[in-house]
Formats: sequence, structure tokens, C-alpha cells
Amino acid sequence: MPKSVMMTVTRPLAALLLAGLLACGTATSRAAETAADRDKAASELNATKHRLDSSRERAKFLKQDMAAIAKERAQLNEKLIETAHNVQESEAKLNAVEERLAALVTQEDVIRGSIDERHDTIAKLLAAMQRIGGQPPPAFVTRRDDALKMVRSAMLLAAIFPEFKYQADNLAKELDELVEVEKGIRSEREAQARETERLSEERGNITWLLAQKKARLQQHQVELKSVRDAAERYAISVTRLEDLLERMDQELAAAKLEAKKKMVEISPETEKVALMSPGRIKPAVPFSRTKGTLPLPVRGRQIREFATEDDFGGKTQGVSLETRPQAQVTSPADGWVVYAGEFRSYGQLLIINGGGGYHILLAGMKRIDVGPGQFVLAGEPIAAMGASAPNGGEARKARPILYVEFRKDGQPIDPGPWWAVGSEKVQG
Repeated sequence: MPKSVMMTVTRPLAALLLAGLLACGTATSRAAETAADRDKAASELNATKHRLDSSRERAKFLKQDMAAIAKERAQLNEKLIETAHNVQESEAKLNAVEERLAALVTQEDVIRGSIDERHDTIAKLLAAMQRIGGQPPPAFVTRRDDALKMVRSAMLLAAIFPEFKYQADNLAKELDELVEVEKGIRSEREAQARETERLSEERGNITWLLAQKKARLQQHQVELKSVRDAAERYAISVTRLEDLLERMDQELAAAKLEAKKKMVEISPETEKVALMSPGRIKPAVPFSRTKGTLPLPVRGRQIREFATEDDFGGKTQGVSLETRPQAQVTSPADGWVVYAGEFRSYGQLLIINGGGGYHILLAGMKRIDVGPGQFVLAGEPIAAMGASAPNGGEARKARPILYVEFRKDGQPIDPGPWWAVGSEKVQG
């Protein structure tokens, strides 16, 4: 075959071979790219899966943390309510002991007075007996002129001895009563000492538990700072209680909306809190449905009722309860504290928003243990009374007085129907 023909045949073949090689290279390159894409996609998928697993793990831990927070809050609130109940029970027992002790002391005074009154009568009878002993009656066998003396002596003895016996019997009875009364006084004083010691211990527990709760609330103080600042401003600028209620409710509502965004415990989606659990963060039931169930905030005696004449010629808008010194004050209902501090003539004023347009006002305390924006439960310790009435003069010796007022949409209402049956009968 001529060389020219061979070259003609070889060139197309070479072109085909080159094209084939190029095609193979391209296919190999595409295959490599596809494998790289698959590896990259697999890597991204694994990374996404890892992030998803991590997110699920974090969500699990968050759920556990929220459950732990809810449980811890419930335990602390439960201890606070239980301890406050123990304090008030101890105060009630001390009130009863003091009443019995006062009655026994009065009885002792009456008996001693009676004995003192009999002292003169008994002394006269004894003197008469001594005179008779110094001049005994004559013998039965005697002269006629002595017979009259004998009869007179017999008549005197007949008159004196029954009276003397009557007086002696009454004296012995009163002395026996005095001994029993003194035993009762000693017993009551021992009971008083024991209960006073128990009360002191329980108050110490209250102080410790309140400190624990305040420490846990510190992380939420930033959200509630606006409420506290507003309370301080309004305490100076506002003169009417109605205006204070309205403005503080607005401040609290704004703070709660912000709190819902930032505070996990406000909306625990992953941990459902039981309706009546001490860990609840909203009222267990609407305030309007709590009639006949609310406990009195203190163990005391009601000395002034709703809508009676006050000292200024008007009508009272709340009730007044006389308490023992340093009595424990608890929240009558679930609610949010909207004000806590000094306000005008009220002195220390505490306002709790129970929801539904209802407010509870408490005044006359020596110390307030809760702050604006805080949610409190029924029975939770919120304040303490002073040692005596805050007035001057003789009133200093009087017992402290807690003023309680209920309002609906800013208007005072009678709190009487709201108290639990029997709670208003507790005496101070």
C-alpha cells in the first residue's frame, strides 16, 4: 500500500482514538465529580444529622432543666406555704394559751381577794375563841349566880362555832382552788414557753426559705426593674389609690409580655404544671370562683367590718384585723404583686392583682417580703406585722392591726363572702 494511502487511513483512526481517549477522560472526570458531589452531600447530610441530634439532645436537656426548675420551684413554694401555716398555727395556739393564762390569773386574783376579805372575819372569830378559852364557862354543878354565865357562854359558843366552821370550810375550799389554779398557771406558762420556742424556730425557717426564693428570683430582676422603677415614681407622683392601681397594672402587663419572651418559667411548654401544684405560675382558678375559700391573711380578731363608720365620719372600705405582735401575713389568694412599699397614709402597702379586675390591698405591716411583678400563691408568706400598733401614746401598747381591702374594677367590695367558712371566727 502506498505510503500516502496509509497516512490517509491512519489519520482518521488516530482522530477516532483521540476522541475515544478524550471521551473516556471526560467520563472519568464526570464520574469523579459525581463521586465528590455524593461525598460532599453525604458529609453535609451527616453534619445536618449531627446538628439535629445535638439540637434534640439540647432540647432534651432543656426539658429536663425546665422540669427541674418547676420541681424546685414547687418544692420551695410548698415548704414556704407549709412553714407559714405552721407559724400561724403556732400563733393561734399561743393566743389560746395566753387567753387561758389570763383567765387563770384573773381567777387567782379573785380567790386571793376572797381570802383576804375573810381574813378579818376569821381573825375576829379566833380572837373570840381565845377570849372564851381564857374564861371557860363554869361547871354544871355551880352556884345559882354562875348559871346565867354558863348559859350565856353556851349561847355564844353555839353562835360562833357554826360560823367558824363555815368560814373554815370555805377557806379550805378556796385554798384548794388556789392550788389548782397555780398548777394550771404553771402548766400554761410551760406550754407558752414551748410554743414560743417553736414559733421562733418556724420564723427562722421562714426567713431562710424567703432568702432562698429571693436568690432564685435574682435572675428575673432585670425584667422586673421597670416595674420597680415605676412603683417608685408613682409612689411620689400619684395621689389617688385608683390611679396607682391602674398605672401599676399597665406596667406589670408590659413587663409580663417581655417576660414571656425571656423567662422560660413563664411558659413551660415542655412541663405541664398541675392546676393546684405549688409550682404553678398563674392562678389556680379565676378569682371570681374563689368565694368562700380564701384564708384570712393573719390569725387575728376582726375589730372593724366592711361599710361601718370610720374615725373620719365616712364608711370603711375594708376590714381591720387585730393580730398578735410580729404576726405572719400570708397571701389570701394567688396573684401578681403590683405594688409593695410606702404609699401616703396607708404606710406599708401591698397590692396583689388576682386577675379578672380583682385586687387585694393589705396595709399596716412592718415588713414586706415580696416585690412588684412577683407571683405569689395563696398561703405564701408575704409580710410580717410589727410589735405594736404604729400610733403614739397609749396606742403603742395596743396590738398591731392589719387592714384588708378587696376591689373589683377599682371599686371596694365586701371581702366577707370570700373568706373560708370558719376562718373569720379565729380569735386573737
